[in-house]
Amino acid sequence: MFIKLLAIFTLTLSTLFLSGQQTEKNLHYKRYEGRIGENINVTANIIRLFDKLEGNYQYRYLEDDGSMYFGKTIELNGEVDKNDSARLKEFGRSDYAFEGQMHKSAFKGFWNATDKKKVPFSMEEYYPNGSLAFEVHYLRSEGQLKKQEADSPVAEIELTLLYPEQKYFEPRIIDSVRKIIAHSFFGDEFEGPAPDSMLVRFEEEYLDNYVKQNKNWYEGGASFNWDKTLSMSVIYNSSYMLCLEYLRYAYTGGAHGMTNISFDIIHLDQGQLLSYSDVFVEGADSALSVLLTRQLRKDYKIPDEIPLKKAGFFVDQIQPNRNIYVDGNGIGFLFNSYEIAPYAQGATDIYLEFRQIKELVKKGTPVFNMSHR
Repeated sequence: MFIKLLAIFTLTLSTLFLSGQQTEKNLHYKRYEGRIGENINVTANIIRLFDKLEGNYQYRYLEDDGSMYFGKTIELNGEVDKNDSARLKEFGRSDYAFEGQMHKSAFKGFWNATDKKKVPFSMEEYYPNGSLAFEVHYLRSEGQLKKQEADSPVAEIELTLLYPEQKYFEPRIIDSVRKIIAHSFFGDEFEGPAPDSMLVRFEEEYLDNYVKQNKNWYEGGASFNWDKTLSMSVIYNSSYMLCLEYLRYAYTGGAHGMTNISFDIIHLDQGQLLSYSDVFVEGADSALSVLLTRQLRKDYKIPDEIPLKKAGFFVDQIQPNRNIYVDGNGIGFLFNSYEIAPYAQGATDIYLEFRQIKELVKKGTPVFNMSHR
């Protein structure tokens, strides 16, 4: 029924060749640990999709009093060429922060400080106990609404799935994490033995649905293109805590498409998905509301005397939602478009450091241990 431009590429971190002509050099996830300069330790999660790089890093260092300072996770994006020369920008910066070479399991070069000083850095691929290695599975295809017409409207779909390798953990843990990912990525009906087959099934249903919903519109003189993107990234992958991000974009007509971001927080010791109620003590909503409202005002530089509604938000007091993520320094609350602000503002990300919320985190949980280290 469709003319498809289909590419499925799969790669394990332990092999150099798995599918077609794709190798570790152009499609992979790597967890790095290393150092910037002499005293700044870094952990990074980097995904390579051909010549594009996306991910994040978090830094930590010893303060003068001997305590460890954990910095907020910083988003990264950039590119890498055929000679493995890589360049990465930090979120909010126009210049490149990291410039270096990615060779096999190492990433080395110079970090450009904001004062233009170049500081050497070195990172090695590393999966300590309590972290997880992933395969990257990628699919991109296009289907025509009317196969016989050259100018037919089309539906495009692009999927980037991270799937745990069978390493380091007992099979029941891996199976549990895979089921969590399959449910979050595909929905209830897509649990299966192989990630590639799930990607193809998802793609076929999407393209079939495109034709079914638009055939009558097209025959009546109206039609439009569809576009769908679904991708994953790793926010945190250490100390038996895994935080995954799912980004969904869909356009099915109208003025604009819609983007939605969600997260899974997984305790790798048990393969257990942690919810809001697993992280925070009962009755934490009121205190969190005060902290979230205060942090939002600080982030957006809104004076206390100006109501949030007059500053462009839908509410004057921010209530905690259940769309949370965790990294090594705190917990973020992500409000998607239209939740607390108009579409034009995009998603609203309010981040609270552990020092702000440590009394609100439930005791006996892995998140509590992180917040009280």
